Amino acid sequence: MSRLCPREVEKLALHQAGTLAQQRLARGVRLNLPEAQTLLASQMLEFIRDGQTVAELMDLGRTLLGRRQVMPGVADLLHEVQIEGTFPDGSKLVTLHHPISAMDGDIKLALQGSFFPVPDLSVFGVYDPAPPEEEAKPGAVMAAEGALVLNYGRDAVQLSVTNKADRPIQVGSHFHFIEANPYLEFDRGLAFGKRLNIPAGTAVRFEPGEKKAVWLCDIAGKKIVWGGNNLTDGPVKPERLPEILTRVVAQGFKHLAEPTAPTGRTEAGNPAVYTMPRSHYAAMFGPTAGDKVRLGDTTLVLEVEKDFCTYGDECKFGGGKTLREGMGQAAGVGPDETLDVGITNA
Repeated sequence: MSRLCPREVEKLALHQAGTLAQQRLARGVRLNLPEAQTLLASQMLEFIRDGQTVAELMDLGRTLLGRRQVMPGVADLLHEVQIEGTFPDGSKLVTLHHPISAMDGDIKLALQGSFFPVPDLSVFGVYDPAPPEEEAKPGAVMAAEGALVLNYGRDAVQLSVTNKADRPIQVGSHFHFIEANPYLEFDRGLAFGKRLNIPAGTAVRFEPGEKKAVWLCDIAGKKIVWGGNNLTDGPVKPERLPEILTRVVAQGFKHLAEPTAPTGRTEAGNPAVYTMPRSHYAAMFGPTAGDKVRLGDTTLVLEVEKDFCTYGDECKFGGGKTLREGMGQAAGVGPDETLDVGITNA
């Protein structure tokens, strides 16, 4: 008898749940959230076994089920389905984005390989196409009015940055700006200990030859910087700047002093401030203090009373990662100073 690894055992359980969902679909039962997820995932694995490619599966997966084949609210809750399968050239992760978007799915395809009878679409009844109000959707986030100030109360400076390269250069939100690409020309001395004053996880793109003014703000935490281009490894202290600038020039990083660069603080009414509408913040980072959240498809609504996050320093992975050495992640410290577990954006 062959021995199965834990992952294979889990996939057998997934197949069993997917088969149960197919049985219910075959007799005209509208699927709930777990049933829809397992049917989609188990069928993707079967299609992988049949030789379909990742690109084909991403399109195929959105055709299996429609809104009429699932219970109310399921399509709004099921934003994506991910399943890892073994292809001829190795294991790959397949992601189905918004897999339930059409009125009706391809039931024959959803039941393929099960040998269950394909029901007529009429057995699923009449579908009310009117979408629910935004606040009535399962899991709806109701953001409070107003805007939030990011990186509040920090010293800031506006620098003119020119891309001297022949290709675009992108700098992430939490990258220590003095260490940015050597083909970016700006006052690197004023950028010491600072980063872009933009939402966490985003980035600023500099096109070839483009000159752009950007606001930088102080980095937070203990201000000990590691990594990047290894220009400043260590604490952000003014007395270290001459030595660091010597290293900057010696290693060919473009540097242009800007003694008249505007300065400010990231506070209301100051040109350095960056505000973000609360609705945009909730869409990007999740609900925060003052926002309300509907619990699933129930009538229960909770309000967030306290958020331990510092606006602007969220854990986010996008155009500009916020977790790497020297950016939200300690380096060169012992286990007694580091976290065992971190819960982010929960």
